[in-house]
Amino acid sequence: MTDMLERPAEITPPKSAIDEVEGLEWIYTDVVAPAVWVGRFQGQFIGMVEDRGDEGFVALTRLGRNLGRFDSLTDAQGSFLKR
Repeated sequence: MTDMLERPAEITPPKSAIDEVEGLEWIYTDVVAPAVWVGRFQGQFIGMVEDRGDEGFVALTRLGRNLGRFDSLTDAQGSFLKR
């Protein structure tokens, strides 16, 4: 029987130009929802990206503003750079 609290040992999103922005980091978690990336810029929470499976990725700002639905994680995370 599999323990319900087991989590993947390591999930590494693909590297992209987003990774080159100094002070910007994305932290994967499955505590709130099955697949969420929490974004921080210079230590401050800026928002999150949620993987909604077949619906794609949804980006929300720290104030809950919907930045849209995206086909890839990289595009969803990149939507924070265009603000």
